[in-house]
Amino acid sequence: ETYYSQFVAVNEPPIMSILAYQWLSVCVALLVIPSTQMTPWFFEKLGVAGVCVFGNSCTAIVTSLLLMIGAAFPATNLSFGFFVFVMYAGFPFTVFSQLTTGPMLDAIAPEDKIGFVQGLNNASMNFGMALAPWLFGLLADATNTNVAIITGICFSIGAALANAPLMRHPLMGKQTPKPPPQKRILKGEDEEIVQKMLSGNYVDPELTLEIAKTRAKNGLPTVVPRVRPYAEEKGDLGKLAKEASATFEFRRELADRILAALANRERAENEFSKEELVQFLNTVSRGNSSNQNDELIHQATSDLGVWMGEYLEDNGYSPHTASVLMKQMFMTAFPRLVDDGPQVTEDNVEEYLIRQRRVMNSYAEHKKKTTLLGTFARSAGGYHGHGWW
Repeated sequence: ETYYSQFVAVNEPPIMSILAYQWLSVCVALLVIPSTQMTPWFFEKLGVAGVCVFGNSCTAIVTSLLLMIGAAFPATNLSFGFFVFVMYAGFPFTVFSQLTTGPMLDAIAPEDKIGFVQGLNNASMNFGMALAPWLFGLLADATNTNVAIITGICFSIGAALANAPLMRHPLMGKQTPKPPPQKRILKGEDEEIVQKMLSGNYVDPELTLEIAKTRAKNGLPTVVPRVRPYAEEKGDLGKLAKEASATFEFRRELADRILAALANRERAENEFSKEELVQFLNTVSRGNSSNQNDELIHQATSDLGVWMGEYLEDNGYSPHTASVLMKQMFMTAFPRLVDDGPQVTEDNVEEYLIRQRRVMNSYAEHKKKTTLLGTFARSAGGYHGHGWW
């Protein structure tokens, strides 16, 4: 009325032509696209219910501004330009309330009823979108356009007030960021086993391998356990050392099995190719390009370094005065497995496995010797009462 009808009524050229109105309508519809791109960020910051209330509030505010511009300012090209600017700038935010109903229902609907609930949601929205324009048209005919617009503003305010309590709902409020896959139990996994791994407790190495294999098949890295602080684990060092034998022997035997499989070049008789093995090892270790978490890797590595330093300090090694010696001892205990960075490649995978097998073999054999010596010492002490072992 402001930019078209009142000009046509006095036979003057309107500020907004019918063609301009059509283009405005088409371009407004396209503004739904940026709305869909922005909502995930707003969901993270406000929660789905918060975004719904924000969208309802934006609808009331933007509609009020447009009404004020159209009714309070004279119809000029400048006011029309300001009207279009406010409409285009505000419309993406007004759509938020419509984009939140689906996620809100997903959050509370039973898994086996989500399709049914979303169907009801779409049906009710389509029914409302078909009925509301007719009712507002009747209201505008019975009163005037401004009354119909003000009524719509009141509905938006009422919707914001009605949805506000949902912001306190644990499933619709601001959500705690989901931990990365390395730090959570995934669907289908044995919760007890993975929770033990996440807690930094010992888990049978065969079970940890099965979990790593399942995750790698889906392109996911394996679990990154919590590095328990040395002070927390100090009383359990004997148990930790006792469990080492099984781990060393398993890793040695695993290297043997993989090397034997690689030596068998007949793919039909081999459960994996070299390329698949390399991909598996790198995925297990660091993830792929979409889920690699360098910050998590560095934090776990730093925590392990702190643990080792505290262990050395607490067990008579004085790392603060013998850091060079400690580095030399450390490199002797942990020789290089790869020469050109942390990534395993098809060129170095066999050498990597051979070196790893050599390290695990030395640890396993050393553990056998120390266990045997301890047995002899206890036997000697038991028989003679003063064994020097």
